[in-house]
Amino acid sequence: MADQIISYKVPSLKVDKALQGFLRLYPNNETKPDPKWVDPKDGTEAPQVAKYTDAQWFKEKVKRLIARDINRGLQMIAKEQTEFSVDDEVLE
Repeated sequence: MADQIISYKVPSLKVDKALQGFLRLYPNNETKPDPKWVDPKDGTEAPQVAKYTDAQWFKEKVKRLIARDINRGLQMIAKEQTEFSVDDEVLE
């Protein structure tokens, strides 16, 4: 099967409201060390900065959610297909 591109369009007048609702459920709070930080060699740690812009976070989180649900579904299928034999004589 060929690659599938899945995309959705949010009308420009609704982007801010959609992003506001999305960020309420999935806050953009992942951080990374500030790449512009210069180590003063005094043992202090680099300050943290946002890892993603809100637009990047939206794409990343949607990707994670879809991957999680695909894997959950595949695990359910695998579990349903697992056969085991019932041993009614396991206890005497």
